[in-house]
Amino acid sequence: MQLTPTVISAQPLEKAIREYLERNDHVGLEHFLSTQRPPDIADVVDRLPEEGRDEVFSILPAPVKAAVLSEVGVETKRSLLQALARQQKRELITHLPMDDLMRLLIAVPEQRNELLEETNLQVAQQVRRLLDFPKESAGRLMTEKYVQTRPVMTAGEALDHMRKVHGETETFTDIYVTDDDGHLEGVASLRDVVLAQPNQQLREFMTKDIVSVSPMEDQEIAARLIAHYNFLALPVVENGRILGIITVDDIIDVLIAEGTEDQLRFGAVEPGVLNQPYFTTPIWRVVRSRVGWLVLLFVAETATGTVLRHFEDELAKVVALSFFIPLLIGTGGNTGAQTVSTIIRGLALKEIRVRDTVRVIIREFWSGLLLGVTLGVIAFGRAELWGSGRQLSLVVALAILAICTWSNTIGSLIPLVAQRFKIDPALVSAPLITTLVDATGLAIYLLIAKALLTALR
Repeated sequence: MQLTPTVISAQPLEKAIREYLERNDHVGLEHFLSTQRPPDIADVVDRLPEEGRDEVFSILPAPVKAAVLSEVGVETKRSLLQALARQQKRELITHLPMDDLMRLLIAVPEQRNELLEETNLQVAQQVRRLLDFPKESAGRLMTEKYVQTRPVMTAGEALDHMRKVHGETETFTDIYVTDDDGHLEGVASLRDVVLAQPNQQLREFMTKDIVSVSPMEDQEIAARLIAHYNFLALPVVENGRILGIITVDDIIDVLIAEGTEDQLRFGAVEPGVLNQPYFTTPIWRVVRSRVGWLVLLFVAETATGTVLRHFEDELAKVVALSFFIPLLIGTGGNTGAQTVSTIIRGLALKEIRVRDTVRVIIREFWSGLLLGVTLGVIAFGRAELWGSGRQLSLVVALAILAICTWSNTIGSLIPLVAQRFKIDPALVSAPLITTLVDATGLAIYLLIAKALLTALR
C-alpha cells in the first residue's frame, strides 16, 4: 500500500525513514520521500544523526531540498550547507523564495558572502538592501515581489497584468496602486478586482485609507497590525513610497519565534541558541544559555539563608514554624508569577503602558489583598487541622495575607520598571520575583510570628 502524507505523522515518518536508511535502500527511500511534504521531512531531518541527515538530504530533488532547508533548525542548516558543493548551493538558492533566502542568510552569517556570490546580481542587490535594515525590523521581513499597478488601469487590465507577472510575485492577495514615482495611492484586494466590472478603473474602488508599516519599525508591530486587521499582506512604506510587502506566512513565523523567546526568557533561559529544534542544539550551548542566570539566582537565593539564620533562635523555640515555610514561600512565588505573567501580556499587547504604573499597582494591591484573604482563611483551617494551635494558625493566615498582597504589588512593579529602563520584562521578571519573594516572604512570616507568638516574646 502506498503511504501518503495524510496518513504519516511525525513519529511513524521518522521510523520509516530510519528503516530505509538501515536497509541502505536508496531507491525505496527516494520514492517514499517523494510522497511526503517538505515540512514533515524537515522535522525528521532535524532529529537524524549527521550521516543520516546528509543522506536523506542528498536524495531530495532541488526544489524539495530548498523547501526542507527553509524549515530545519539553524544548526541543521549550517551542517547541510557545509556538505554541499558550490554548484549544488547555486542550484539550491535558485529555488528559494526571497523571504526564505533572507532567513537563511540571517541564520548562517558566516556563509552569507559565499551564498550571495552564487545568486544573480539582481537578487544579491535586493538581499543586501534588505540586510541594511535593522535586525528584527519590518524592512528585513518584507519582499519586493508584489503586484503593482496604476490607478487608471481597469479591473480587466489588472487581471491580465497579474497573469503576466505571476512568476515574479510573492502573493496575489492584494494589488498595490501607485503613481509613476512609486507613491502608494491605494490597495485593491483580489476579490474586489474579480468582482468589479472589467472596464472599471482601480481608482474607483481601491481602498485609499491605507494601513502600512515603516521599514524601521519592529517586526512585532507589523505582526500586530496584520493580526488586528486580519490582513494577508501589509505594505511597507517610507516617505509615501511602497518598498515591499510583508505576507502573513512570514508573520506567523515571527509570532512563533517571539512567543518562543518570551517563553524561554520567562524561564531564565537565553533564547538566542535555543529557539531551534531540541536535538540540534549542542549541549555546550544549552549549558551556556542557562548557567548565567542560574549562577545569579543561586547567589541571590542566599538571601533566604540569611533570613533563616537571623531568625535561628525563634525557629529553635517554635519548631512548628518551619513546617509552613514551603507553603508560604511557594504561595508567594506562585502569586507573584501570576501577576508578572498578566502584566507582561498587557505590556506586549500595549494594553498597559509605563504611565499606567500607579493604576496597575493599586489594582494589583487590591487583587493581592482579596487573594490573601481567601487563601489566609484556607491556611488558617489547614493549620488548625494539623493541631498547630490558635496562635500559630493565626500567624500563618496573616502571613499568607501579607505575602499575597506584597507579591502581587511587587510582581506588578518589576515588569513596569524593566520596561521603563528598556529591559525585556520577560527576561528579568519571573526569576527576580521568585528570588525576591522567597526572601522577603520568609522575613514577613517570621516577623509576624515574633510579634504574635507568646513563646517568642
